[in-house]
Amino acid sequence: MNRIGAILLHVSVALYLFANGIVGITREKVLWFNLPRGGEFGKMVDTIFKKADSDFREVLVIILAVVAIAGGIFLLLSFFRIEIPVTDLILLVFICLWVVFIVIVDIVNPLKDGDIKFTQYLLQLSPHLMVLGAFASSTKRFS
Repeated sequence: MNRIGAILLHVSVALYLFANGIVGITREKVLWFNLPRGGEFGKMVDTIFKKADSDFREVLVIILAVVAIAGGIFLLLSFFRIEIPVTDLILLVFICLWVVFIVIVDIVNPLKDGDIKFTQYLLQLSPHLMVLGAFASSTKRFS
């Protein structure tokens, strides 16, 4: 992969994960993207647990947000070749978690809502696939 392209991809995905993690921890409502409180992770939790207790929802959103921030950190560590013995295993776990995230947010949620607008769907799906691609390219197993 082109070195400049790899740098831009990994840094932008890490910033995306950091931003979503911060929005999840602070439980802000993201107005311009029409996301519920907690951002992308709030949307995921709302899809799974529609009638969940608000305290349980908030704790789950915060856990997912912390995992996203950790994912961004491990993504940058692997990109800059800072060796931690379990980095590949942790990135593999993040790949699995992100696939589950994509299935819930990008497949289950639109089918449940029923009103799918193709361009909005692509705008939602594409950053999630970029994150998955960056995780996959950061591991020795998939790169």
